[in-house]
Amino acid sequence: MQQTLTINRGRLSVLVALIILSFALLPLIEAPTTGSVGTSFLGTPLRLDFTATTIVLLLVTVLTCAGVAQLVRDHPRVRRGEVTRTYSFLILPAITIIVASQLLVNITDTPLWILSLIVIAAVLWLTFLAEYAVVDPEGPLASRARLFLTALTYLLAVLLFGLIWNTRARSSISATLTLLVVSSLAFDLLYATGAKFSRVLIFSLSIGLVLAEGNWAINYWRSNVFIAAVAQLLAFYALIGLAGQHLLDRISRRVLIEFGVVMFIVLLLLLWGRL
Repeated sequence: MQQTLTINRGRLSVLVALIILSFALLPLIEAPTTGSVGTSFLGTPLRLDFTATTIVLLLVTVLTCAGVAQLVRDHPRVRRGEVTRTYSFLILPAITIIVASQLLVNITDTPLWILSLIVIAAVLWLTFLAEYAVVDPEGPLASRARLFLTALTYLLAVLLFGLIWNTRARSSISATLTLLVVSSLAFDLLYATGAKFSRVLIFSLSIGLVLAEGNWAINYWRSNVFIAAVAQLLAFYALIGLAGQHLLDRISRRVLIEFGVVMFIVLLLLLWGRL
Protein backbone atom coordinates (compact mmCIF):
# COMPACT_ATOMS: atom_id res chain seq x y z
CA MET A 1 0.00 0.00 0.00
CA GLN A 2 2.78 2.40 0.92
CA GLN A 3 4.65 1.86 -2.39
CA THR A 4 1.77 2.87 -4.64
CA LEU A 5 0.25 5.77 -2.69
CA THR A 6 1.50 9.32 -3.15
CA ILE A 7 0.98 10.10 0.53
CA ASN A 8 3.63 12.15 2.31
CA ARG A 9 5.25 9.33 4.32
CA GLY A 10 7.42 11.70 6.34
CA ARG A 11 4.40 13.64 7.55
CA LEU A 12 2.55 10.39 8.21
CA SER A 13 5.44 9.03 10.30
CA VAL A 14 5.69 12.22 12.35
CA LEU A 15 1.94 12.21 13.03
CA VAL A 16 1.88 8.59 14.22
CA ALA A 17 5.04 9.13 16.30
CA LEU A 18 3.56 12.17 18.05
CA ILE A 19 0.36 10.30 18.88
CA ILE A 20 2.20 7.29 20.27
CA LEU A 21 4.55 9.54 22.25
CA SER A 22 1.54 11.29 23.77
CA PHE A 23 0.03 7.94 24.75
CA ALA A 24 3.35 6.82 26.24
CA LEU A 25 3.49 9.94 28.41
CA LEU A 26 -0.05 9.55 29.76
CA PRO A 27 0.94 7.38 32.77
CA LEU A 28 3.47 10.04 33.78
CA ILE A 29 1.08 13.00 33.88
CA GLU A 30 -1.62 11.73 36.21
CA ALA A 31 -2.90 14.73 38.14
CA PRO A 32 -5.85 15.63 40.35
CA THR A 33 -8.94 17.24 38.88
CA THR A 34 -8.18 20.72 37.61
CA GLY A 35 -11.76 21.75 36.89
CA SER A 36 -15.26 20.47 36.36
CA VAL A 37 -18.58 21.34 34.76
CA GLY A 38 -21.81 20.07 36.24
CA THR A 39 -25.55 20.25 35.60
CA SER A 40 -28.58 17.96 35.75
CA PHE A 41 -30.80 16.43 33.09
CA LEU A 42 -34.13 14.72 33.82
CA GLY A 43 -33.11 14.44 37.45
CA THR A 44 -29.72 12.89 36.58
CA PRO A 45 -26.65 14.76 37.82
CA LEU A 46 -24.16 15.29 35.01
CA ARG A 47 -20.59 16.13 35.89
CA LEU A 48 -17.52 16.36 33.66
CA ASP A 49 -14.16 16.46 35.41
CA PHE A 50 -11.13 17.88 33.63
CA THR A 51 -7.73 16.44 34.52
CA ALA A 52 -4.35 16.85 32.88
CA THR A 53 -4.90 13.47 31.24
CA THR A 54 -8.27 14.52 29.81
CA ILE A 55 -6.79 17.70 28.37
CA VAL A 56 -3.91 15.78 26.77
CA LEU A 57 -6.32 13.29 25.18
CA LEU A 58 -8.40 16.14 23.78
CA LEU A 59 -5.26 17.72 22.34
CA VAL A 60 -4.17 14.39 20.84
CA THR A 61 -7.58 14.00 19.19
CA VAL A 62 -7.37 17.51 17.75
CA LEU A 63 -3.80 16.81 16.61
CA THR A 64 -4.94 13.64 14.89
CA CYS A 65 -7.78 15.38 13.06
CA ALA A 66 -5.50 18.21 11.97
CA GLY A 67 -2.80 15.81 10.79
CA VAL A 68 -5.19 13.58 8.83
CA ALA A 69 -6.86 16.64 7.31
CA GLN A 70 -3.48 17.85 6.08
CA LEU A 71 -2.63 14.43 4.65
CA VAL A 72 -5.95 14.27 2.81
CA ARG A 73 -5.61 17.83 1.48
CA ASP A 74 -2.38 16.76 -0.21
CA HIS A 75 -4.26 14.16 -2.29
CA PRO A 76 -4.28 15.03 -6.01
CA ARG A 77 -8.10 14.80 -6.22
CA VAL A 78 -8.46 17.28 -3.37
CA ARG A 79 -5.90 19.66 -4.84
CA ARG A 80 -7.74 19.56 -8.17
CA GLY A 81 -10.99 20.43 -6.42
CA GLU A 82 -12.69 17.11 -7.29
CA VAL A 83 -13.22 16.39 -3.57
CA THR A 84 -14.30 19.33 -1.42
CA ARG A 85 -15.78 17.70 1.68
CA THR A 86 -12.97 16.07 3.63
CA TYR A 87 -14.46 16.02 7.14
CA SER A 88 -15.73 12.46 6.72
CA PHE A 89 -12.12 11.26 6.64
CA LEU A 90 -11.59 12.55 10.20
CA ILE A 91 -14.32 10.56 11.94
CA LEU A 92 -12.66 7.15 12.14
CA PRO A 93 -9.18 8.41 13.15
CA ALA A 94 -10.69 10.52 15.95
CA ILE A 95 -12.79 7.66 17.31
CA THR A 96 -9.80 5.31 17.05
CA ILE A 97 -7.81 7.66 19.27
CA ILE A 98 -10.61 7.79 21.85
CA VAL A 99 -11.02 4.00 21.98
CA ALA A 100 -7.27 3.40 22.07
CA SER A 101 -6.84 5.77 25.00
CA GLN A 102 -9.61 4.05 26.95
CA LEU A 103 -8.12 0.62 26.32
CA LEU A 104 -4.65 1.75 27.41
CA VAL A 105 -6.02 3.26 30.61
CA ASN A 106 -7.50 -0.11 31.58
CA ILE A 107 -4.29 -2.10 31.00
CA THR A 108 -2.12 -2.48 34.10
CA ASP A 109 0.35 -5.14 32.92
CA THR A 110 3.45 -3.36 31.55
CA PRO A 111 4.43 -5.86 28.80
CA LEU A 112 0.82 -6.00 27.58
CA TRP A 113 0.63 -2.19 27.68
CA ILE A 114 3.75 -1.90 25.51
CA LEU A 115 2.44 -4.51 23.08
CA SER A 116 -0.88 -2.66 22.89
CA LEU A 117 0.96 0.57 22.12
CA ILE A 118 2.75 -1.13 19.21
CA VAL A 119 -0.53 -2.55 17.88
CA ILE A 120 -2.18 0.87 18.15
CA ALA A 121 0.69 2.45 16.20
CA ALA A 122 0.25 -0.12 13.41
CA VAL A 123 -3.54 0.36 13.35
CA LEU A 124 -3.18 4.14 13.18
CA TRP A 125 -0.64 3.89 10.37
CA LEU A 126 -2.93 1.63 8.33
CA THR A 127 -5.99 3.76 9.13
CA PHE A 128 -4.37 6.97 7.92
CA LEU A 129 -3.13 5.22 4.77
CA ALA A 130 -6.58 3.77 4.13
CA GLU A 131 -8.32 7.13 4.60
CA TYR A 132 -5.93 8.61 2.06
CA ALA A 133 -6.52 5.74 -0.37
CA VAL A 134 -10.34 6.00 -0.34
CA VAL A 135 -10.22 9.64 -1.39
CA ASP A 136 -10.07 8.17 -4.88
CA PRO A 137 -12.81 5.49 -5.04
CA GLU A 138 -11.46 4.32 -8.41
CA GLY A 139 -7.90 3.96 -7.15
CA PRO A 140 -6.12 0.57 -7.22
CA LEU A 141 -6.16 0.26 -3.43
CA ALA A 142 -9.53 1.87 -2.73
CA SER A 143 -11.51 -1.37 -2.40
CA ARG A 144 -9.05 -2.96 0.03
CA ALA A 145 -8.75 0.28 1.98
CA ARG A 146 -12.54 0.58 2.25
CA LEU A 147 -12.78 -3.04 3.42
CA PHE A 148 -10.20 -2.35 6.13
CA LEU A 149 -11.98 0.83 7.26
CA THR A 150 -15.34 -0.95 7.35
CA ALA A 151 -13.91 -3.77 9.48
CA LEU A 152 -12.27 -1.24 11.78
CA THR A 153 -15.55 0.65 12.12
CA TYR A 154 -17.40 -2.43 13.31
CA LEU A 155 -14.54 -3.33 15.67
CA LEU A 156 -14.62 0.17 17.19
CA ALA A 157 -18.40 -0.04 17.43
CA VAL A 158 -18.41 -3.26 19.48
CA LEU A 159 -15.61 -1.95 21.72
CA LEU A 160 -17.47 1.30 22.33
CA PHE A 161 -20.73 -0.53 23.02
CA GLY A 162 -18.88 -2.59 25.61
CA LEU A 163 -17.12 0.41 27.16
CA ILE A 164 -20.33 2.42 27.40
CA TRP A 165 -22.35 -0.46 28.84
CA ASN A 166 -19.58 -1.31 31.30
CA THR A 167 -19.73 2.16 32.85
CA ARG A 168 -23.20 1.31 34.16
CA ALA A 169 -24.04 4.98 33.83
CA ARG A 170 -27.60 6.28 33.94
CA SER A 171 -29.51 5.72 30.71
CA SER A 172 -29.69 9.44 29.97
CA ILE A 173 -25.89 9.44 29.80
CA SER A 174 -25.18 6.08 28.15
CA ALA A 175 -27.95 6.54 25.58
CA THR A 176 -26.63 9.98 24.67
CA LEU A 177 -23.12 8.60 24.24
CA THR A 178 -24.49 5.79 22.11
CA LEU A 179 -26.38 8.29 19.94
CA LEU A 180 -23.20 10.32 19.32
CA VAL A 181 -20.99 7.29 18.67
CA VAL A 182 -23.41 5.40 16.43
CA SER A 183 -24.39 8.47 14.41
CA SER A 184 -20.74 9.27 13.75
CA LEU A 185 -19.81 5.73 12.73
CA ALA A 186 -22.97 5.37 10.64
CA PHE A 187 -22.20 8.61 8.82
CA ASP A 188 -18.68 7.38 8.06
CA LEU A 189 -20.02 4.14 6.56
CA LEU A 190 -23.00 5.56 4.69
CA TYR A 191 -21.16 8.56 3.25
CA ALA A 192 -19.08 6.08 1.25
CA THR A 193 -22.22 5.18 -0.74
CA GLY A 194 -21.98 8.52 -2.55
CA ALA A 195 -25.50 9.54 -1.57
CA LYS A 196 -26.47 13.14 -0.88
CA PHE A 197 -25.18 14.62 2.36
CA SER A 198 -28.67 15.36 3.70
CA ARG A 199 -29.88 11.78 3.14
CA VAL A 200 -26.77 10.30 4.74
CA LEU A 201 -27.13 12.62 7.73
CA ILE A 202 -30.80 11.73 8.25
CA PHE A 203 -30.14 8.00 8.06
CA SER A 204 -27.12 8.29 10.37
CA LEU A 205 -29.05 10.20 13.03
CA SER A 206 -31.98 7.79 12.71
CA ILE A 207 -29.71 4.77 13.25
CA GLY A 208 -28.07 6.53 16.19
CA LEU A 209 -31.46 7.25 17.72
CA VAL A 210 -32.62 3.63 17.32
CA LEU A 211 -29.45 2.26 18.96
CA ALA A 212 -29.67 4.88 21.73
CA GLU A 213 -33.21 3.77 22.51
CA GLY A 214 -31.99 0.17 22.42
CA ASN A 215 -29.23 1.03 24.87
CA TRP A 216 -31.82 2.60 27.17
CA ALA A 217 -33.75 -0.68 27.16
CA ILE A 218 -30.69 -2.90 27.55
CA ASN A 219 -29.68 -1.00 30.69
CA TYR A 220 -32.79 -2.44 32.36
CA TRP A 221 -32.18 -5.90 30.90
CA ARG A 222 -30.33 -8.57 32.86
CA SER A 223 -27.31 -9.20 30.68
CA ASN A 224 -23.51 -8.99 30.59
CA VAL A 225 -21.09 -6.81 28.70
CA PHE A 226 -20.48 -9.41 25.94
CA ILE A 227 -24.16 -9.99 25.18
CA ALA A 228 -24.95 -6.28 25.35
CA ALA A 229 -22.08 -5.28 23.05
CA VAL A 230 -22.57 -8.04 20.48
CA ALA A 231 -26.36 -7.54 20.36
CA GLN A 232 -25.91 -3.83 19.70
CA LEU A 233 -23.22 -4.56 17.11
CA LEU A 234 -25.51 -6.91 15.18
CA ALA A 235 -28.34 -4.39 15.32
CA PHE A 236 -25.94 -1.70 14.10
CA TYR A 237 -24.78 -3.98 11.27
CA ALA A 238 -28.34 -4.73 10.18
CA LEU A 239 -29.47 -1.10 10.24
CA ILE A 240 -26.36 0.06 8.37
CA GLY A 241 -26.88 -2.68 5.80
CA LEU A 242 -30.51 -1.77 5.21
CA ALA A 243 -29.76 1.95 5.03
CA GLY A 244 -26.81 1.41 2.71
CA GLN A 245 -28.80 -0.80 0.35
CA HIS A 246 -31.63 1.73 0.34
CA LEU A 247 -29.25 4.58 -0.50
CA LEU A 248 -27.85 2.47 -3.35
CA ASP A 249 -31.39 1.50 -4.50
CA ARG A 250 -30.61 -2.19 -4.03
CA ILE A 251 -33.33 -3.19 -1.58
CA SER A 252 -34.65 -6.65 -2.42
CA ARG A 253 -36.39 -9.56 -0.72
CA ARG A 254 -33.05 -11.32 -0.21
CA VAL A 255 -31.61 -8.25 1.52
CA LEU A 256 -34.64 -7.94 3.79
CA ILE A 257 -34.44 -11.62 4.73
CA GLU A 258 -30.69 -11.41 5.42
CA PHE A 259 -30.92 -8.50 7.79
CA GLY A 260 -34.17 -9.79 9.27
CA VAL A 261 -32.27 -12.93 10.29
CA VAL A 262 -29.57 -10.76 11.89
CA MET A 263 -32.17 -8.90 13.95
CA PHE A 264 -33.69 -12.22 15.00
CA ILE A 265 -30.25 -13.30 16.24
CA VAL A 266 -30.08 -10.08 18.25
CA LEU A 267 -33.37 -10.97 19.92
CA LEU A 268 -32.14 -14.48 20.70
CA LEU A 269 -28.94 -13.10 22.23
CA LEU A 270 -30.87 -10.76 24.50
CA LEU A 271 -33.23 -13.52 25.56
CA TRP A 272 -30.28 -15.85 26.19
CA GLY A 273 -28.67 -13.16 28.33
CA ARG A 274 -31.61 -13.27 30.69
CA LEU A 275 -31.28 -16.99 31.37
